[in-house]
Amino acid sequence: MKILHTSDWHLGQHFMGKSRRDEHKALIDWLLALVDSESIDAVIIAGDMFDTGSPPSYAREMYHQLVLDMKARQCQLVIVAGNHDSVSMLNESKSLLSYLDTQVSSQANLEDLASHVIALKDKSGEVAAWVCAVPYLRPKDVMKSISGQSEQDKKLGLLQHIGVFYQQVYELACENNKSLKQPVPIIGTGHLTAMGGQVSESVRDLYVGTLEALPTSVFPKFDYLALGHIHRAQAITKDGHFRYSGSPIPLSFDELGREKSLVVIDTEAFAEQGPAMDLFDEKQEPIQLHTIPTFQPMQSLKGNLKDVLKQIDKLAIIDGTMLWLEVTVIADEYLSDVHKRLVEAIEGKSIELLRVMRKSAVDTKKAAFESRQTLSELTVKEVFEKSLQGNADIDEEESVILTNLFNHCLIEMEDSQEKQV
Repeated sequence: MKILHTSDWHLGQHFMGKSRRDEHKALIDWLLALVDSESIDAVIIAGDMFDTGSPPSYAREMYHQLVLDMKARQCQLVIVAGNHDSVSMLNESKSLLSYLDTQVSSQANLEDLASHVIALKDKSGEVAAWVCAVPYLRPKDVMKSISGQSEQDKKLGLLQHIGVFYQQVYELACENNKSLKQPVPIIGTGHLTAMGGQVSESVRDLYVGTLEALPTSVFPKFDYLALGHIHRAQAITKDGHFRYSGSPIPLSFDELGREKSLVVIDTEAFAEQGPAMDLFDEKQEPIQLHTIPTFQPMQSLKGNLKDVLKQIDKLAIIDGTMLWLEVTVIADEYLSDVHKRLVEAIEGKSIELLRVMRKSAVDTKKAAFESRQTLSELTVKEVFEKSLQGNADIDEEESVILTNLFNHCLIEMEDSQEKQV
């Protein structure tokens, strides 16, 4: 069967005063067309379906219409809650939606772990995959606080409880597999920050309790782990089976420059991953990335005022569309007419100026001061991050890999020090 993984839709978001309603409508239309053309059997949305706990009515209408559209296509839908989603709001229609082949996991339930194991069935009605539907985990959902604990003890305790929760749900899925004639793939979900993931401006700091990021060792050996929360599409394991789908539309200007995508997993291809018997045998890849088209033109320009004005003149505007523009003006002196001159430059063009920022000499001095900091003033992690930032030869993909390796080394070093104590 084919399973589509996406996340972080943020229905109802207002972007600097602008509604994303039309973009989300275009996204859903495109997605439904993909479900039809690729014969998708199930869709997993890994958290942050909505932007706020009280989304506008049109966002709720889109949500419920999506469920009906998926049901009409006999495509199952699995939705797990993210940190932006309201548990109570998702629970309002949870029971009703289950009759429409939509399963919602809004909160960790230690008393009913079986509710987190969802069977995905193929067109013939046979179980073709299990989904360990784990939503955003709040500390109170998986552990009880103990008075007098140190920060480090809380961190280690929470990490252990999260690992145990994932393992228990995974073991239930493995047990379910024993009842089948042939075991099927087990797909995990998560809405959190995993080590190695690179965030963007629109991603709010997310700490699961006191944990800044979880090591991949916390997760069981899922055949695939569908992650949400980080808006940049990226894999966090070498084989690409643990990955963030990323948000389907740019939720901040710094998300521009990278294609938005979603993931389609072919469960049948997992069984074909062994060594090829025939050199000319072309095995099907179990994971395919599908590029999402741009539904709203956006552009971010940076430079001194003269350069920015030239860049505006060269902007390519698509007929019938309005370009959303962000400008960062770098100037040593204070320019009182920056906004006025920018407004004059876009007059008569299909451009809407959403944000103007200035980078002054003060920022430059601050950056110079930070570069003179001694090693004693920085943590090990800060030294590593500054080294990465200062090396122009390392691209983003290599940076993710290096960060992941560094974090693993750091954990091993800390564990070794604790054992010596």
